[in-house]
Amino acid sequence: MKENEHVIKDLVEVALRRMNFDSSITKTQVENAYRQVVGPFIVKLTWSVRYDVRTKTLKVSVASPALKRELSFKLTDLASAINEHVGSQAVQQIVLL
Repeated sequence: MKENEHVIKDLVEVALRRMNFDSSITKTQVENAYRQVVGPFIVKLTWSVRYDVRTKTLKVSVASPALKRELSFKLTDLASAINEHVGSQAVQQIVLL
């Protein structure tokens, strides 16, 4: 990302936060962070990703029972990686559907 793009991105984010769009920004950041953290293979097997800002819960629906089982063993690590990517403790719980 070029420096100009980074500055514009920061300005837009500050403007949106001032207009009380914090929850929308956080929702988008968390949902995008999930996709980046798990990678393209798991994203292809993910049906839906929904983040509830109020409860700080990420709800993920996956296509494969085997994947659901594997992810269930790594929920804490996944939440930590997403929070690190977002830069805040946005995700307190992940629910697999």
